[in-house]
Amino acid sequence: MLYIPSAFTFCVTYFQRIIWKGGWYTIATATENTHANNIVNFNHFAEGILLQTAFLLKIGIESIALLILALAILKSTQKLPSVLKQKNRQAALLSLRLNLGMALALSLEFLLAADIAATAVSPNWDALGKLATISGIRTFLNFFLQKEVEELEAEKSHNST
Repeated sequence: MLYIPSAFTFCVTYFQRIIWKGGWYTIATATENTHANNIVNFNHFAEGILLQTAFLLKIGIESIALLILALAILKSTQKLPSVLKQKNRQAALLSLRLNLGMALALSLEFLLAADIAATAVSPNWDALGKLATISGIRTFLNFFLQKEVEELEAEKSHNST
């Protein structure tokens, strides 16, 4: 007789339990508190996974931004000695500044995306305040950098004609 309930418990789900009632074994479902606790636990688990994913995404995007910046600086540094030796230095320096400015603008865009990814999952007011401040500063820098790049492009096209 004891073998039947013990074999039967393998078919019972996590939210159910077997109880003895009036000479019979019956299945009693878990209370609402148990369901609520399980839902809260699952939410914490899912939020933890999302936080880790957002953190890894942030690191990846910041790495891309730094790589863009490092490659642009290396490329500009390599071209600088040959640019300084040219007779038409102004046009060559203009082109060099234009390429570096575009790389800086692209890098700022990636860094802004990384900050947004970091605060995408359950942000608190402190994180939102930091995001607003950092995004404001980066957007301000990017706006004026874009203006300078546009001016450099216009000057470059004016000089080439």
